[in-house]
Amino acid sequence: MEAVELMPESVVLDHSFVFAALESEARHHAAAADFLERLTRGGTRLLFTDLLELQLHDRAFATAIRAQSASQRRSGRTPSAGADELARAFIGRWRNVLLESDAVHVEVSDLMDDLMYYSERFRLSSISAVHAALVMAADADGLATVDPTFGAVDASLLPLFLPRDVVRFARRGRELPA
Repeated sequence: MEAVELMPESVVLDHSFVFAALESEARHHAAAADFLERLTRGGTRLLFTDLLELQLHDRAFATAIRAQSASQRRSGRTPSAGADELARAFIGRWRNVLLESDAVHVEVSDLMDDLMYYSERFRLSSISAVHAALVMAADADGLATVDPTFGAVDASLLPLFLPRDVVRFARRGRELPA
């Protein structure tokens, strides 16, 4: 992500990337947040599905509950911000990204044929295959992710935008036979 000089015209977002970009405590936050800012500022079309939004909701609530519990254990009292408020704040940050960018929502049902290809050929989970299939269906420049498991897919079929320290793990997946 740090080395991208020519910004892509269109990028598919996966939940690991969006979460890392919007949650300051997330691993890879700095790289993901910077790349998302550059994508938005550069006018890159951001492609996403309703599945991504469901994943973000689940992750926002799970993270907020964990943060609230940890805060309560440390201080011995109930924190002022409840888990619902923390989760809503995260979803609000996501909504701001959508408002401030050229974001395009794609229905998962439109990707079913391509989803099967990625699931069968590269053994991606259905959820991961949705993101990979969207890259192919939309002829996007690649997938923004912090998940090295996408490295199982040949780079010519699924270009990846990854934080520098995740690249070597993704390359290992690309060296294995599919």
